[in-house]
Amino acid sequence: MLPFAFPTDPPLPKITSLRSRVKFLAGIEPELYDCCPNSCCCYTGPHERLRECPYCKEPRFRSDGKPRKKFTYIPLIPRLEAFARNQSMATKMKYRGAEHVHEPGKSSDIFDGLNYQNLRREHVEVNGRRFEHKYFDDERDIALGLSTDGFAPFKRRKNTAWPLIIFNYNLPPEIRFHIDNILSLGVIPGPKKPVDVDSFLWPLIKELLRLAAGIRAFDILTSKVFALRAYLILVFGDIPAVSMLMRMKGHNGISPCRMCEVVGLRTPQSRATTHYVPLDRQNYPHTAPGAIKSYDPNNLPLRHHATLMAQAEEVQNATTYTDATKLAKLYGIKGVPYLSLLPSLNFPKSFPYDFMHLIWENLIKNLVLHWTGEFKGLGAGKESYEFPTAVWNAIGEATGKSGSTIPSAFGSRVPNVATHQSQMSAEMWSFWTLYLGPVLLRRRFQRPKYYTHFVWLVRLLNICLQFEITDDEIEELRLGFIDWVKEYEE
Repeated sequence: MLPFAFPTDPPLPKITSLRSRVKFLAGIEPELYDCCPNSCCCYTGPHERLRECPYCKEPRFRSDGKPRKKFTYIPLIPRLEAFARNQSMATKMKYRGAEHVHEPGKSSDIFDGLNYQNLRREHVEVNGRRFEHKYFDDERDIALGLSTDGFAPFKRRKNTAWPLIIFNYNLPPEIRFHIDNILSLGVIPGPKKPVDVDSFLWPLIKELLRLAAGIRAFDILTSKVFALRAYLILVFGDIPAVSMLMRMKGHNGISPCRMCEVVGLRTPQSRATTHYVPLDRQNYPHTAPGAIKSYDPNNLPLRHHATLMAQAEEVQNATTYTDATKLAKLYGIKGVPYLSLLPSLNFPKSFPYDFMHLIWENLIKNLVLHWTGEFKGLGAGKESYEFPTAVWNAIGEATGKSGSTIPSAFGSRVPNVATHQSQMSAEMWSFWTLYLGPVLLRRRFQRPKYYTHFVWLVRLLNICLQFEITDDEIEELRLGFIDWVKEYEE
């Protein structure tokens, strides 16, 4: 279409030549790495010279010597250099260093958090070499976040792909998550979840180590060459994705939580490998002798960076596969993750739970499953919190009809929650919970205390979603969720 859009004499070059010129002018050239046909691993780092996958044993090359599959990595450094040379982008990226002001006692952005504040007092150290500069000394230093999640590109949902994306926290909050500002590093192509995601992260980690030391770049705003630095300070996604990035076992481990060392329990008389972490486990039928009967939510056995890394090394250095498997199951961690090479990350504090997945895709859905008697593996309990089918159908019908009188500016129309639950997105669950639920559930439960408990949750979630939150409100949330969970278990 280009020759018609830009008619010239002589005509524009062929599309292949145009692509080469665009690639040259952009200064960004994708890097191709061989990977396993099943996406178990990428042939980088320790796997670089292997000729077959160490996990599924599939050969790396075809009979003609060419690789069977490739992973396309889009380098990060050229794009950050381009941002510094661009007047508009460089101006927007002054938000972190020049516009955001930290007010003690208040949090309005990631830069008000303790992790970032503590980093600013530390000198950068890479591979044992201590540099003179501290983290974020220069107002042009860039704060980055990493995220990934598996998605099914086809309707049958048998195959999954895993995009790796970077967020630029130097941009103002109102635009940093816009699709135009998200930096794609590439997509782990599937057809299944990678066994060794670290091997796909290897090119990124090498770039981030270079960026921690600093690279030469041109600042369009001062017309000077400077040391461009960027640090990864946050990694997030849903629980399985972050467990994969941290090399943790997740809900299949005896210690399933990445934040604390609470021992998990399996559903009685079930073959499911998922572990649950109730505070009170006095009535659990298969409790081992000497096991903790109840955890104090005010004093949970939290994980710490040094301990977590020591456990990871112990697993990795185990002399036999059997010993490594036992230790991994006990500690909940499979080995030392490559991301631990980045000194800007703290395990597990730099890996927070993602609000969307934790609340809208898990907590609220599970509450609905409890209310409707659909939560598999658990009985109805001793109380009468379940809705009769007719009552839940009436709630669903009222939900579906409400969209006719709600302006579209509020978000997507929420379908009948009773009959079309599979069509509910996280956004829909959010709107239903915060705005429709408190109205539609009123006087629907057999006992008022269940409604009061739900409204209590809504109040806590509304505080979480404020644009600015005080330290007092954070403490209110901490104590509020502790009491909410204890009452839920009761």
